[in-house]
Amino acid sequence: MATITSYRDAMIFPLQLWPTGYLFLLGLSFYYFILAGARTFEMNPGDELASGVAQFSFLITGTLGTLYLGYGRPISLWNGIGSAVLLCMAMLLYEWARGAIKDRRFHIAWTGDVPDELCEVGPYRYVRHPLYSSYILAFASVLAAFPTLPFLAIFLANVALFTHAALSDERSIAESDLAAGYASYKARTGMFLPRPNAA
Repeated sequence: MATITSYRDAMIFPLQLWPTGYLFLLGLSFYYFILAGARTFEMNPGDELASGVAQFSFLITGTLGTLYLGYGRPISLWNGIGSAVLLCMAMLLYEWARGAIKDRRFHIAWTGDVPDELCEVGPYRYVRHPLYSSYILAFASVLAAFPTLPFLAIFLANVALFTHAALSDERSIAESDLAAGYASYKARTGMFLPRPNAA
């Protein structure tokens, strides 16, 4: 009997490990945004505050918040599947958008700096801020895994943060030489989601 129990425990043990392993994958996805962003965006002297806000979002509410609040919590099968789908969508969209803006001198949010020209390729054909969309999807993936009030608060706070970042970017572009072209582009695209009636 002891042998059967030990064998059964050995079979179940890997299944008990998957929520912890997936939790670390969720948390580290936000740290990846920091590392990849450092290789993607232009930084100028004086951008430290804006960079710090983004890093606080990813490192504190994303990586550390996910690991601290999620450690030891179970993840149901369907919540895990839904979360994994959202996380994959977030990462695929992030890399698609990063590829589209490569060498286009995109700046981090809240700096008032604008690129040299509009980008309307890749996901930018459909949405104006696909990078922010990917961040929101990543926070949604954590909420899907752990549908609790603390994670809902983190998700809503970051939706508000990246909405503010998008509006700040758009104000800066509206005051630049790209204003006329951007107004036309804005009429055709959604902020975070594609426009259903877009041509």
